[in-house]
Amino acid sequence: MSMSLIPNSPRGLLIAALICFAIVGCQPSASNLSVNEPQAREACAKFLTAWKDGKQLNDLKPNIIGGDFEWSNGLKLIGFELLPKTHNDGANLHIPVRLTVQNAKGRESKSEVIYTVSTSPAVTVFRE
Repeated sequence: MSMSLIPNSPRGLLIAALICFAIVGCQPSASNLSVNEPQAREACAKFLTAWKDGKQLNDLKPNIIGGDFEWSNGLKLIGFELLPKTHNDGANLHIPVRLTVQNAKGRESKSEVIYTVSTSPAVTVFRE
């Protein structure tokens, strides 16, 4: 006995076709997902400023959805600099950033990291 994923009846084929059209029709086009570079840089700066100002990740929602493991782990951001050599992959802007963070004991460390920022369909900022 074999089972078909698409029913052989005309009604079943119609239902399968409607499901396919609904799925394809509801997908955003590639042009809608293109990253807006100035908006992405601004979102990254707002994200990092919120961390520096002592805010929590949830304070940024719903305008910016993001994450950074050092922020989540309680490190304090002392300073940051968005660096100029970004990489645009079409849907995301990869922004290099120089961070200065401080741990609970007051020890500072500097590092260069990359944030992946999307502006469509939502503004997201996540550390790579």
